[in-house]
Amino acid sequence: ATLDAAWSEPKNIGSPINTEDGEFYPSIANNGDFYFTRDNPDLKTKDDIYKSVYENNRYQKPKKLPMSINTEGYEYNAFIAPDASYIIFGSYNRKDGFGSGDLYISFQTEDGWTPAENLGANINSNKMDYCPFVDTKTNTLYFTSKRDHTKVQQEKALTTEEFISELHKADNGSSRLYQVSIDALLKQ
Repeated sequence: ATLDAAWSEPKNIGSPINTEDGEFYPSIANNGDFYFTRDNPDLKTKDDIYKSVYENNRYQKPKKLPMSINTEGYEYNAFIAPDASYIIFGSYNRKDGFGSGDLYISFQTEDGWTPAENLGANINSNKMDYCPFVDTKTNTLYFTSKRDHTKVQQEKALTTEEFISELHKADNGSSRLYQVSIDALLKQ
């Protein structure tokens, strides 16, 4: 396949997944179940993660994932494992967080989803960490982070060269992509 290959026209998935609210960041398990974020301003909660079961060749009415994953705050940008054994997602300003948004993991068991666990300081920063994706062949987690390790100099203005040097640092507070092995985490 090439970029010159014939692409179909984008088609709105429609109901019951799309509503008058905002739906974004889809992730689909091998069985066809569709996980996504919905921004529903009518509810007391903020963004939450939903699942629509694929059954009888169509998606069923989405249901919000349980409180072991969703809270009254923001949960978003979920990656579901192909076999739906785990889900990694972003959550904003939880009590066990490191700052802004952090990445969490929950495992699917016979009893349902385990309470979400913060992925820790090796992955999360005091800035926004979000948009997880796992290469399941290598158990490599890719994610976006706005971590910032630039030097703030208030006593004097930066020279043009110093400013450009700070601007081009990988961890300058702009959204950048990171990768980390989560092999040990998934083999627990």
